[in-house]
Amino acid sequence: MDFLFGSCNGCRETVSEVVVDLPTLLTSRRQYKSAEAKPAKSLQADGTSESTQVSASAIPAVEAQQRFEVLPVAEQKGWLGGDSDVSLVIGGGPTGRRALWIFADTFISTYDASTQTRVYNGYSMPHSTLGLVEMTESGCTGQVEYIWQTDAAGQLVSFFEPSSEQKVDGELLWPVAGIASRDGRSAVLLAQRIKGFLTVVGTTLIILPDVASVEDPRQWKYTLLDVGSANLTWFSSIFFADAEGDTVYIFGHGPGADGSAPTPLSQTVLARACLADLLDQNWERTEYWVAPGAWSASPDNFQVLEVPSWETTCIWSKELSLWYSFNIEAFGSEIFLWTAEDITGTWTKTSIYQIPAPFNASPYINYAAKAHPELVQQTCVSPADYSTGTGEKEVELVLSFVSNVFGTSSEGQSTGNLLFGKGQMAWPVRAYWPRFLRVTAKRSQ
Repeated sequence: MDFLFGSCNGCRETVSEVVVDLPTLLTSRRQYKSAEAKPAKSLQADGTSESTQVSASAIPAVEAQQRFEVLPVAEQKGWLGGDSDVSLVIGGGPTGRRALWIFADTFISTYDASTQTRVYNGYSMPHSTLGLVEMTESGCTGQVEYIWQTDAAGQLVSFFEPSSEQKVDGELLWPVAGIASRDGRSAVLLAQRIKGFLTVVGTTLIILPDVASVEDPRQWKYTLLDVGSANLTWFSSIFFADAEGDTVYIFGHGPGADGSAPTPLSQTVLARACLADLLDQNWERTEYWVAPGAWSASPDNFQVLEVPSWETTCIWSKELSLWYSFNIEAFGSEIFLWTAEDITGTWTKTSIYQIPAPFNASPYINYAAKAHPELVQQTCVSPADYSTGTGEKEVELVLSFVSNVFGTSSEGQSTGNLLFGKGQMAWPVRAYWPRFLRVTAKRSQ
């Protein structure tokens, strides 16, 4: 197909009304002090304290937010919000280093800057779009370039689509997690396979063998590999198991005690695989965690992890010597930092941020709290000596989350006045847009 670049320089203008509005609101502590979480003692999953303590607090990340404040110019369709918000560092581009962003359902429409309004008339919602941010070794530079696909007839389509048979059957793909190879040349994305009203019918791996030498994402080739089942999903997170090597961990969810399909409330299960195998479309050598120190080639008798995960990231912090993940409980408005010394060990839960009004009450929902290490501006600032049990480590983390409006229609995703109404793109009330937080986390012993 003759795919077109959906977001070229014509869509990279930042609307002046929002530019003035956004930094002012984000830097005003009067606006956000009530939402800042004070450092809290870390608790184990059972509520008891442990000797090693983690405390953390979060504030809006002004610089990160401005990187994504790219709105369509007058009379041109552009990117106006999306969820999932996964990022990975890939090769290619002028510096050989880029941040690739993957979004699921996305609003594409025109924008009325005079009223700060998404225009409903003529909007489209592809189920996946991309973003690219150029990088150097020191981090991201410049603003995002949003990218979407059109078909040969000029109609908007999802960047990643299921097989033709699945598509005919009414299925679609929501990419919600991903990992790039260590050399940045290739990537594997994990997608929920959806049918009907938010019904997950399986997991599909989206395999991108070359994202570095092929500069233009609309020319990227990809293959699909269905794994697991409707009752055993593997889309929640994928990440390297060690600082070196090819082994990756994968978070998933198994059936309920009554055999029912997994839900966002289901407990996390763990698999491991070689990334090279996944890139070769080989799931057969995947192993599953069944007991402390024990892995099985058969996906039976899972041992569950203590950390919640439905759509998340999990990352090893060498500064804290901890695994960390972010989570927002279903229909909640509080963001938690979860940490553990061992991936299969005891996880602790620390409250870091209260999402402010209006997003902290119905009909808003908050989800997709995910880390973005490439947006971190500073690392460890105070060393600790854990061998003697003294000192403290402090590290900066960056995450994004999405506030959405839960629809009551069979489509699930609202397109009502809280998203498309007049003035609903003004920053204090803008939903369905990645919101960034900068976290200060400390570990002491």
